Amino acid sequence: MSVPRHQLAPITVDDIPLVSSFLQDSKLQLAINRFVIKDWPNPSFQNAHYTKAIQGGLTNPQTTCLKVVNEVSQQAVAYLFYTRENTKKQSHSENPGGSDVGDEKRNKKEVPDGIVPDVYWAVTDAFEELQSDFGTEDFIGVTHIYVEPSSRQQGIGTWLLNVAREHAIEQKLPFRIIAEPNHHKFFENRGFEDVRSVDIDLTRWAPPLSGYGTFRISSMLMAE
Repeated sequence: MSVPRHQLAPITVDDIPLVSSFLQDSKLQLAINRFVIKDWPNPSFQNAHYTKAIQGGLTNPQTTCLKVVNEVSQQAVAYLFYTRENTKKQSHSENPGGSDVGDEKRNKKEVPDGIVPDVYWAVTDAFEELQSDFGTEDFIGVTHIYVEPSSRQQGIGTWLLNVAREHAIEQKLPFRIIAEPNHHKFFENRGFEDVRSVDIDLTRWAPPLSGYGTFRISSMLMAE
């Protein structure tokens, strides 16, 4: 599958500012972003934080980083990062009760200055809990996927998702999604279904009567 007048290409260091801005735009859509970032919206911190995340993907040998370029404008309009991961590396998920091993990890791992620790660990625990249920050591997972708004409804997102899924098939590895709320419907509409969900109660940090509720993160697989 491909999309007319668009081509797939590797992301390079020159793409980091644009792709980082895409990632920041995506994260700003999440309700939990308001609580995980100190002094929200704190754009300078978020820019630096998500730039570091993109740089990390580019230097990770297990991550494939791709962009979609509009052949007319010659501008990148979408990106995909997918990673070969291993559940054995998700360490303190094996200690969900808050054991000494989990506490030791929290003491050793530095939370970035611009991040609220309680919210950071709630999100980290949720992701690790979902990954601990995968039942396999190695898998291919989507790390980041984004299509800029004016380029949507053309099949670009589906194209990128299929690229990652086809790689998993070639590698004979499971293809798994951990979906945040802003992407959940996208994956659901393309044949994925929930395996398990973890809910984070945003009222723990929100002002009373502010309208915030549950932030759900879901593990998804392609329906058989």
